[in-house]
Amino acid sequence: MLNLIKTFPDQLKEALELTKQINSSDISKDEIQHIAISGMGGSGIGAHLVKSIVEEHCKVPITLLQGYVLPKWVNNHTLFIVCSYSGNTEETLTLLKSAEKETHHIFSVTTGGELKEISDNKKYPQYNFSGEAGCPRAGLAYPSVAILMLLHELGYCPGLDIAGELRSCIALLEKEQDDIQKQAKSIAENIHEYFTLLYADQKFYPAVLRIQQQLAENSKQLSHAHVFPELNHNELVGWVFPKEHVKKSKAILLRSDFDHNQNQKRMDISKSIIEEKAEVIELNGKGESFIQQLYYFIHLIDWISFYLAEENQIDPFPVKSIDFLKNKLAE
Repeated sequence: MLNLIKTFPDQLKEALELTKQINSSDISKDEIQHIAISGMGGSGIGAHLVKSIVEEHCKVPITLLQGYVLPKWVNNHTLFIVCSYSGNTEETLTLLKSAEKETHHIFSVTTGGELKEISDNKKYPQYNFSGEAGCPRAGLAYPSVAILMLLHELGYCPGLDIAGELRSCIALLEKEQDDIQKQAKSIAENIHEYFTLLYADQKFYPAVLRIQQQLAENSKQLSHAHVFPELNHNELVGWVFPKEHVKKSKAILLRSDFDHNQNQKRMDISKSIIEEKAEVIELNGKGESFIQQLYYFIHLIDWISFYLAEENQIDPFPVKSIDFLKNKLAE
C-alpha cells in the first residue's frame, strides 16, 4: 500500500496516456440527455470526482448509481458508464444487464473479468487498465481520468482543458509530495484513537467520502462524512451527546479557495461552535484550480490513512471483512 499511494502521480500519468485507447465514435452525443455512472467502492469514488468536477459545466445531468435497481428514467437517451475494477462487481453487473435493455450507449471501465468479456463480445467502447494494484481503492486514478476524458471528447466539458488540468495535478503532487507526507503523518498522530468527523463544502464531497472510505479500508477505523451547507441544518446541533463520545471526537475541516462564499462563512461560524466541544483540524487545499485542489486532497487523504494504519499497528492492505462478505454471498 505504501508504494501504491506513493506512486499516485505516476498512476495519473499512465491513466492519461491510456485514454488514447478511448473510442467514443459509437456514442452519439446528440442523442444523450443524461449520464448515469455505475460503480461501487473504490470503483465508484472516481465517478464522484468526475461529477463534482464536471457538473457545473455539463448541460446534461450526471447521476451516480450504486445498488441493484436501475431507475426508470434510464433509456436510449442515457449514456451508461459502467465501472468495475475487477470486472466482476455484483451490483454493477446487475445494473449493466438491466441497462442493456434500455440503451445502446454503454461505455465500460475495467481491468478485466466479466465486464471486459461482455464489452468485447458486444463491442462496447471501453477503457482498460492493469489490475496490478490488486485493490480497487488504489486504482482511483484510472476511472476518474477515463471518464473525465470521455466526457471531454464528447464535448461535455466546455471551457475545461481536462488534459492540461490533469498534467497540472501531476506536477502539483510531485512538487508537494514531501510536505504532503509530513502533514499526513502529523494528522494521523493527532486523530489516532479519536472518532473523526469529516466536513467540507458540497463540491468537495468526494474528498470527505474518500477519507471515510480510506480510514475504514486502510486504517480499519470508523469515521463520518458530511458537507456544508446541509450539515448546518441538522448535524451541527448534535455535538452534545453522548458526552463521552464527543470527548473522544475530532473534526477535520477541508478548506479551499473554491468553497462557496456563504459556505466559507458557515465554516467559520460552525468551527467556533464545534471548538467549544472538540478540536477542529483544518486542511487547506493547494493548487490553482478546483481540480488541482480536489486531487491534492485525495493524495493527502490517502497518506493520512496509511500513517493512521501504522498508528493502529494494522496492515492497510487486507480487507478481511469485505472478502468474507463476498465469499458468503457467493455460496
